[in-house]
Amino acid sequence: MSIPGQLAKMVPDQAACIAKLPQVMNFSLMGRTVFWSVFALELAFYAALLVMAHRVIHHCATGRLFMAGMIGTLRAIGMTIAVFPVLDLMLGNLAMAAYTANGDLPVFLPDFALDLPVMGIGLLLITMAAAMRTAVRLHRDAELTI
Repeated sequence: MSIPGQLAKMVPDQAACIAKLPQVMNFSLMGRTVFWSVFALELAFYAALLVMAHRVIHHCATGRLFMAGMIGTLRAIGMTIAVFPVLDLMLGNLAMAAYTANGDLPVFLPDFALDLPVMGIGLLLITMAAAMRTAVRLHRDAELTI
């Protein structure tokens, strides 16, 4: 028998594997409330990011590329993205603790993995905003000296 054939025999049935996972619709009322509350908070985060991104695009489209409003919004996006992984990790662990306390999950397994690439992107945006702010200030100083 070939190696792929042997591996195919070793893979468990997907339906049986999925059936063993906790299903949110089978959680207690408190567990479902916690799940949907965390979901709503994460959705609000992404909605806020979309609104801020729209503001940056609007500034670019109207020719106000290196103005204080656009640079401030870029900085706010960076700060939001840089802080979100920490908040998401805390929310996820609190939700898992609540599920365990309500009996929806058998054991509490905390997560300690921060999403470092996302935090890095946020820090990069903050740095870019600071560099843009400095460039605008230096440009204005150069205009005043000529």
